[in-house]
Amino acid sequence: MLICYTSMWQSCHLTVGALETENHLNALYGSIFGETHQYCRLAVLLPLICAFVLGLTFGIWICQLDSRAASNGNILPTIYVVTATYKRPEQRAELTRLCNTLARVPAIHWLVVEDADSPSSLVADTIGNCGVLSYTHLYVATPEDEKLKSTEPYWWRPKGVRQRNLAFEWLRNDPSRTGVMYIADDDNTYDVRLFDEIRATRRVSVWPVAFAGGLLYEGIRCAHGRVLGWIVAFKPHRQFPLDMAGFAINLQLLHERPAAKLAYKVERGFQESLLLTSLGVRQSDLEARANDCSRILVWHTRTAPPKLNNVALLAERGLTLPPVIGHV
Repeated sequence: MLICYTSMWQSCHLTVGALETENHLNALYGSIFGETHQYCRLAVLLPLICAFVLGLTFGIWICQLDSRAASNGNILPTIYVVTATYKRPEQRAELTRLCNTLARVPAIHWLVVEDADSPSSLVADTIGNCGVLSYTHLYVATPEDEKLKSTEPYWWRPKGVRQRNLAFEWLRNDPSRTGVMYIADDDNTYDVRLFDEIRATRRVSVWPVAFAGGLLYEGIRCAHGRVLGWIVAFKPHRQFPLDMAGFAINLQLLHERPAAKLAYKVERGFQESLLLTSLGVRQSDLEARANDCSRILVWHTRTAPPKLNNVALLAERGLTLPPVIGHV
């Protein structure tokens, strides 16, 4: 132990430039502790002094940074991420994957709106334990006559209309609320850098989305931060031929246009144009992001439903799966 303490003293002695010589150190601490075993006592005390000085310096530096940020108004605008979700076997997996992305984004509030008559414990448990610190769990059921029938293809009816409209109402409930709104489906894939692009939105920012419109990506012709035109195949006559994942809206527009919302009785592919036109947006208002629309930061992916066709086979053999904690 004596050798260890002596080594510690020698290392710290080399790094302390404020004390000039070993004799000065011995004289200083000898007066406090006495001459007996002064090297060992010094070896114990010097690391404490070093830690105190470093901690004090770091604390002052942090306070200075906070003061500069407050004086310069460098407070990050909040991004309100709106996610409509509905019950299905892969629901928790989808929400967990999205949450793992959002948990890496600062100054974010996750608005999860469940398609249900009451909030489920599955959704509440998932979003409450996945790492996103600021979130709101809402719920509202889709009208029966607007629900997708088992015989209809997945794209036949618009999904998430009532849920997203409820999120719009929640955002408008506080007129002083500021920031940016982004609609993020739970099955899409997002590069965390996308949210840096979103945060600076003044009115409406746009970027290309991969795997949309029957193309590898739907193109946007952009130059110097402005949108010049569109390169799309699916219904190119749309006023705003964008995917819902391809734009973000400053909350000021939502406050200014309280009637703007989505609707069920809309031609397929026109929900985005309906929302933006009802907000009074023109093409000249659009702000090109993602390196003038040349970088892909979001993919319109869809998770394949899991194959559960062997559940009956287990039952025929008199077997059941053992219980798991929480939800699958």
